[in-house]
Amino acid sequence: MVVDPERNVEGCVAYLAKNNLKLIGIFLTHPHADFVAGHVELSARCGAPILISEKAPATFVHREVREGDRIPVGLLEIEVIATPGHSPDSISLCLFESGIPVALFSGDTLFADDVGRPDLRYREIGSQELAAMLYSSLFDKLLKLPADLRVYPTHGAGSLCGRKISSALFTTIGQEVATNWALQLKDRDQFVEAMVANLPDRPPYFSRSVTINLRGAPFLSSRPAAAHLRLAEFNALKQKGATILDVRPAARFGDAHAVGSLNIGVASPSFPVWCGFFVNPDLPILLVVEHETEAERAQLELARIGFDEVVGYIAADNRRDATDHADWSSRCPRVPEEFPSVR
Repeated sequence: MVVDPERNVEGCVAYLAKNNLKLIGIFLTHPHADFVAGHVELSARCGAPILISEKAPATFVHREVREGDRIPVGLLEIEVIATPGHSPDSISLCLFESGIPVALFSGDTLFADDVGRPDLRYREIGSQELAAMLYSSLFDKLLKLPADLRVYPTHGAGSLCGRKISSALFTTIGQEVATNWALQLKDRDQFVEAMVANLPDRPPYFSRSVTINLRGAPFLSSRPAAAHLRLAEFNALKQKGATILDVRPAARFGDAHAVGSLNIGVASPSFPVWCGFFVNPDLPILLVVEHETEAERAQLELARIGFDEVVGYIAADNRRDATDHADWSSRCPRVPEEFPSVR
């Protein structure tokens, strides 16, 4: 079984093949807001069904699951726990071995040191109502599981689905009861009030990601790699209104850059989040990079938030580059003088 697969499913497919494993199911704990999942492509390539809450308005082919459902996985069993709050259709998954719970996959309901924020599906249901649901999901269900039960959340540090998620890869129920700030708020009204107060800004791409996940993203493996553009092609696309996204380090951008370009360094762990705030996903995107590997990485990180309109890239400082850039080094140490939009 796979839980909440990332959009790039190549690693999963390779792992299955290497270990001679058959995939029998793909769980989506909820339609994610901060990343686009690869459940539909993984299902198509491996022939495994997608399992998602009966409350999720998904339009892809799937199997509905509900509270108490048990799915056998060899000698193990996975029990579905309905845990609305972060979203109205959130589920958590408890793994049993010989009738004993051994792990909890908590989705975005319970994180290490945090809990899921309740305001990301506000157009469907109010944040306060979702926060009240989250309280019940946590205190009436998950926290009644054994204290030593290992918990594997979907997200770690950096996700805006929480406030201050730890970078720990897993935690335990007992650890969270003892140290998680939200779980110290045992009064329901106090908990609800805290959940809807001082929330971080909601990136505009979040609602778009939910929509994509509910219908299933286009297969990433069928997307062409960003083209290495000639200077004339780059400028022609710029004139048509394409977004110029310069993914180099800030210092290199400060030395020289295309007028009107946006600098978000791809090396930053927050690269996709900042792109989600400032890049228009409906316009073609042109990348300015130092090396081709930056273009590959940027294209993948953008695809993970559903930004698929990366048309191509141009190298800002590559003296070994092809004809359009052959004399960069002789005229200017960083950018060519003939580049009409660079200062």
